[in-house]
Amino acid sequence: MFTGKSRLVLSLIAASSLVFAACTDNTVANPLVSAAGTYQMTLFRGAAPPVTDTYAVGSNTLPQGGTVTWTGGNIVLSSNGTFVETNNYTVVTPAGAAPQNSAFVSSGTFTVNGTNFSLSAPQQNGVGARSAAGTIDATTITYQESNGTGFDTFQYKR
Repeated sequence: MFTGKSRLVLSLIAASSLVFAACTDNTVANPLVSAAGTYQMTLFRGAAPPVTDTYAVGSNTLPQGGTVTWTGGNIVLSSNGTFVETNNYTVVTPAGAAPQNSAFVSSGTFTVNGTNFSLSAPQQNGVGARSAAGTIDATTITYQESNGTGFDTFQYKR
């Protein structure tokens, strides 16, 4: 049989645990979950798409010369920390061939630490390993990636 004091102590313990449970903050989300979603390209190498590269005859990229026009794309961030980035482009050669539409697709992992964003992708699709760093907020990812002589800026928005 519980005495009056025992019941009081047990009641206080039960009430304290309810108070602490009510104070638990369940609103803090995993930053990967908050960042997850599809973002549309707004900047490709610092300019709004379309961005056109012209190649002279004899170039490694287009030996017959021509243009590559980057038309847009997206990046999809998953809550498990993986991403798939797709950059759409059209190739036009001066030989009169029909334009060819294609896409550069890269997949890898990303991290979010506060407003800092980074991505990393292993070698794939004939392109070496890549990494980039930048910022992220509720609607925008902006990152810089090395181009071998400097850095290019890429931006995506929800």
